[in-house]
Amino acid sequence: MSTRLAGLGRVQRWAVLGVTLAAMLVLLWVAMQPSPTVAGAGGGGPAEGDLVSYQRIIERMRGGQGYYTAAHEVLVADGYGTRSVFNWRTPAWPMLLAALPAGWGQGLLGMVALAGLVLSYAVVRRDGGIVPAVLVLIAVGGSLGGLASPSSAVFSEVGAGTVMLFSVAAYGMGWRWAGLIAGLAALFLRELAAPYVVVAAVLALRERRWGEVVAWVAGGLAYAGYFGWHWWNVMQQLGPMDRDYAEGWVQFGGLRFLLAAVSFNGLWSLAPGWLAALVLPLGLLGLWAWRGGVLALGAVVAYFVLFAAVGKPFNSYWGALFTPLLMLGVGWGLYGLIEIVREARAR
Repeated sequence: MSTRLAGLGRVQRWAVLGVTLAAMLVLLWVAMQPSPTVAGAGGGGPAEGDLVSYQRIIERMRGGQGYYTAAHEVLVADGYGTRSVFNWRTPAWPMLLAALPAGWGQGLLGMVALAGLVLSYAVVRRDGGIVPAVLVLIAVGGSLGGLASPSSAVFSEVGAGTVMLFSVAAYGMGWRWAGLIAGLAALFLRELAAPYVVVAAVLALRERRWGEVVAWVAGGLAYAGYFGWHWWNVMQQLGPMDRDYAEGWVQFGGLRFLLAAVSFNGLWSLAPGWLAALVLPLGLLGLWAWRGGVLALGAVVAYFVLFAAVGKPFNSYWGALFTPLLMLGVGWGLYGLIEIVREARAR
């Protein structure tokens, strides 16, 4: 199966490539601008505060404390604005990590990541052949490679992003119920998986898969009940020591924040910061060019729109939610460019 790029006329194709190149140049310019150093909520660099704080919470839970008691003590001590329920992670992932022996959470995520990677390879191999499949394997494998670090398992964003990749791959294989269950599991791990769930539900509605629509609605209602219970438990913990943040979550970080989020991308995070300026447009191009990439493309675009407005500078680790999906597009984007070069040489 060829990409959508191959199906375009010559003028249209070069127009798409020109827009992609222009986007890369703009983003490179943004990436090269000096940015102020920001501190995490716990006083460290980007994401360091949340990482250290939730490691301490999990350690206390393993010592016998309940999640909300442990979270309240640590979050207040670390200077978090605890009066907002959105500054408290929902308990499913910390409770699971605390219940498992040390290292097992990382192993569990590693198995889900491997399953998602193998399924992604199978889907792309079927849709485009060995070349795009290998490119996707390398790109997505690098994104998931951050799981080699034990601390990565602490981030519920990493867990939710890994499960969403499995969901996309399962949908690609035609395993719709497996994809749906995985999507809902990602939502229960982190409420920021909601854009993915909404996109998947809208696609099911558009294609009139009524059983799936009912399941998405039922899952959403179940999550609303779960989040309401979470909100009630948070309210029981609040007292005179709790405070609000001076600033809200709506920061309009725009392209700068999006580039920082794209840079939080497994082993690709070790590359120079300007690489994100190339990855972002190439990933979008590839997801559009991949005829089976509608769900992944819709989810990534939804995250880009949301995070352009919402998120503080130290929340760049939210990129772990969508970068595995974006890297699917990087593999396809590179393959689309290879197709164009082959056609030009043939002419």
